[in-house]
This record gives sequence, C-alpha cells and structure tokens, in this order.
Amino acid sequence: AVLKAIGNKLGKSWNFSVNPCLGGETWISTPSSDGNTMNNVTCDCTFNNQTVCHVIS
Repeated sequence: AVLKAIGNKLGKSWNFSVNPCLGGETWISTPSSDGNTMNNVTCDCTFNNQTVCHVIS
C-alpha cells in the first residue's frame, strides 16, 4: 500500500497486478536523459531458497 501511494504521488503508472520483482512492463524504464534518475524497482530474491523477494531500491 505504501509503494502504491508513493507511485501515485509521483504520477507513476505502475501496474500492481504484476510482480515488480519479475520485471513487469511498467516497473522498468530507461534512465533519464541526464542519466541520474531511474524508475526501476530493484529486488533481492535470495531469501527462503529464492522463493521470497524484498524490494531493496
């Protein structure tokens, strides 16, 4: 719920019906023209024998 609220505040069109850790179409984008901004969700999926992912950035 928190990530959705942040996305809404930033005007993002993230698709919450897909797993962001699996690289859904709205969760990965190219860097900004200045190369300093990314609109990606990065996950660490090494937990519980690689069955649990945590968003890390």
